[in-house]
Amino acid sequence: MKNVITTTLLVILAVAVVLLSEDLKEQEALIEDLVDKHNAHLSFSEAQMDILIDFKKDIEGIVEYLLEGRSFVDYR
Repeated sequence: MKNVITTTLLVILAVAVVLLSEDLKEQEALIEDLVDKHNAHLSFSEAQMDILIDFKKDIEGIVEYLLEGRSFVDYR
């Protein structure tokens, strides 16, 4: 009787371990997918930041040009 209970408990434990390992594999796949999406978002954000920095430099150049006295308005 004692062996039957022990064997039953070991079988239940083995099934639980298998089920948990399958769940862990699914969770790892979901985490990898989220990491990939996050990295893609970071790359997109970096590209947007580069574009904004370029626009800022362009605007600064225009402002410098206008402030050098070459503007269309004469304040005299």
